[in-house]
Amino acid sequence: MNNDGILQTLTMNQNLSIRADAIEALNRFEQSSTSMKALLREMQTTSTDYTEYQSHIHSLSLSVIKFRNTLDYLISRTLGKRKLQSLTMQNRNILRLLLYETKWLNSDLEELLAFYPEVTFQDKKILREAIAIDVETTFLQMPEINRLSLLYSHPTFLVKTLLDNMKRTETIELMKANNQKRTYYIRPNRLREDPDSILNSLEDVELEQIPDVPEIVRVVHGIDSVIKSKSFQEGFILIQDLASVLTVKTLGPQPGEKIWDSCAAPGMKTQLIAEMMKGQGTIVATDVYAERVRAASDRAQFLRAEQIQWLQADATKPMVFDADKILIDAPCTSTGILQVYPSFKWRLNKKTLFALMTIQNKILDGILTAYQDKPGTEIVFSTCSILPHEGESQIDSAMERHDIELIEPFPFGDAGYPQFKCSKYVKRLFPHKHNTSGFFIAKLRIRQ
Repeated sequence: MNNDGILQTLTMNQNLSIRADAIEALNRFEQSSTSMKALLREMQTTSTDYTEYQSHIHSLSLSVIKFRNTLDYLISRTLGKRKLQSLTMQNRNILRLLLYETKWLNSDLEELLAFYPEVTFQDKKILREAIAIDVETTFLQMPEINRLSLLYSHPTFLVKTLLDNMKRTETIELMKANNQKRTYYIRPNRLREDPDSILNSLEDVELEQIPDVPEIVRVVHGIDSVIKSKSFQEGFILIQDLASVLTVKTLGPQPGEKIWDSCAAPGMKTQLIAEMMKGQGTIVATDVYAERVRAASDRAQFLRAEQIQWLQADATKPMVFDADKILIDAPCTSTGILQVYPSFKWRLNKKTLFALMTIQNKILDGILTAYQDKPGTEIVFSTCSILPHEGESQIDSAMERHDIELIEPFPFGDAGYPQFKCSKYVKRLFPHKHNTSGFFIAKLRIRQ
């Protein structure tokens, strides 16, 4: 065999392996409650390098999950009286992946089939019929919520909630953005020596300054180069979303204050608090899970944030009673980071939402009650969520039960969803408008 033939065989084998691994990841996802990103990390542990091969597997697997309800609908249309669940898990995921590659990436089906030797004649028939479906015409007959759900691959509950709180055009733009790649931001670790020269040391990276937020820069291109760099690996450069930074800027920690970060792990916001306090004052960081506290504490030491005192504690039962400022970055549905974790769309249900809302409510209520006799204490409540249930609704409820006032957060982003009492005094950030994660930020103060 000549060199061209050997190269062609190697390429063929690699393409076969990429699809086999992507299908394996999709199979594991169906059998697990873990996010697809976490499963892919587990599958990657035997590899020492993040190669282009791994990147291709990640892209295919995450994209199938991103558009899963639409893919399933198109396949189901070709099955007649049979249900999608009647197919084997392996068959379902092969069909999903093939359909994604042909209908979304415009790949040639006949060429792709060479990478799927197990595809049967019946599977090919299903695929050809699914590919031939005119999506726009087919979906046009549906009620609007169902149509938008399938056109933009979001669960109907989420579509309805967004339409109830945003204009239709905004809802569509937000869903489109959720199906695109995230915007990356980085910042130098100012707890390390000579932070100002760190960003200049990066090669093959283009950065853009963010007006009014000098702590952070946007990566125009070259995020892979950042991740591979010695500066990132050694903790001199940190990846942190702009919305996360704005949450800490809203808190406004000052040198000499005592700050309680009540739901702190994994500790990125806590580390930025330490930077802003310049080694002066006290930071208490708590989290309910012992393993998360250990990991966050180790990470903080690595990043030179020795000022932080890490404790395992349940924020619904306050243990810190003398803080000047408190950050409640509450556990939530994480619907604000669907660009990064598309599988969260399909893990979301009302039971999970209501359970998280209960926790958020208990944390807010517990801390506000504990500090009711400490006027002037400032509290920032934030969630990485685009749902009003985890933002405006929680603040309106807290204001009815406690003697607090709202302070407008850092001036970046939009006002809250309309029809809530707090709307004018809270902030919402969206991927389609602000190039950030979807975020809610409110700043409260115990009345004098």
